[in-house]
Amino acid sequence: MKTVKPSNSYQLSLPDDVREDIDRTVSSYWVEGRPLLLQLSSYVRTSGEQVGAEERLKDRMAKRAQDWTILETKIRTDSAVDEASAKFTDADGVTWMHSYLVWPHLTIYATIAGPAEQVSDPDNWSVCALKSIRLTVH
Repeated sequence: MKTVKPSNSYQLSLPDDVREDIDRTVSSYWVEGRPLLLQLSSYVRTSGEQVGAEERLKDRMAKRAQDWTILETKIRTDSAVDEASAKFTDADGVTWMHSYLVWPHLTIYATIAGPAEQVSDPDNWSVCALKSIRLTVH
């Protein structure tokens, strides 16, 4: 495993053979030959009140007319993070899981895409990466 820092605000652990592509504010990760994709973006709040994970997820779901399933099981066990996730399967059979991880000063938006059985596996490398997120001091 290796540690990467998609932003100055957090880091996470990923498989040694992960590939990375950064397109301005979105970091994409995948392992060659494996059908999962992890995309991350984040926003640091410097003033005002933070918008909660559930409200952010509801806004995201309203933008895409899909048959969404809200996930009751949390990715992280850390009670300091407000978390909400949902998934849907598109017309091509790709399952998309959208998750918001929200702290008082930071929001991370994560998307995992791939086959349904792998996206739903709580031990897949992309979910494990989200579990490994650690906030950094900058």
